[in-house]
Amino acid sequence: MPSQDELWYAAKATEVVFAPSKLLETFGETCVDYFVLAEVLDEVGQLRIRKGRVTAQHPRVVLPRYLANQALENFGEEAKEYAEQFLRSQEGLRIIQYGLNFSKEEYGEETVQGEIREIADQIRKDAEKDEANLCGVIIGVDDLWEVSLFHFISDLVHRSLPHNAREMAGRGLLDLSGGVPNAVRIEIQNDFRAAEGSKEQVTALGEKLRSYGLFDEYQDRFFELYSSVR
Repeated sequence: MPSQDELWYAAKATEVVFAPSKLLETFGETCVDYFVLAEVLDEVGQLRIRKGRVTAQHPRVVLPRYLANQALENFGEEAKEYAEQFLRSQEGLRIIQYGLNFSKEEYGEETVQGEIREIADQIRKDAEKDEANLCGVIIGVDDLWEVSLFHFISDLVHRSLPHNAREMAGRGLLDLSGGVPNAVRIEIQNDFRAAEGSKEQVTALGEKLRSYGLFDEYQDRFFELYSSVR
């Protein structure tokens, strides 16, 4: 495991040579291609180029209880309860969550000879020409290259958040209904419809309702659905 100092150094050493001007989609998945270049340790003039794809799921609005359960998975109930109360105390709090998946099948790497900035600039020029796709070109540290990739993706999420939130608000998805954002209500309604006839999906729906702290509110409808698939 790398030390905190090593992680800090890798983050500080990260240089984003090219970042897309486009933002993450609000109502659909977004694919982001990446190239991470790094000098190979103890090999003068050798560069490693890693390329792949990160898929960002459409942003979801989640409840404080759900976030607390995720963040404090290995903590006791007292800690989760405290975290939930704290999050709820933030008046009008809306939490937008981004799901990120690394597509292993898209991953590849190669080792080349050359000057790192010249090669990075060439890849940047190619990325600038391809306006249809989102792409990032990053210079990082070889053995901690994923830290550099995370730094790039985190910045893209940070830049996209205000835009995504405005589009959600424009559709009323952040408005509250019974203290719950409309986006969450819609998600649950869709889950109920999708779970019809599938015991596995009904079970997953029950777990979601409990993690959201909404099981009591939906329990009658849930048990009716559960009885239909037994």
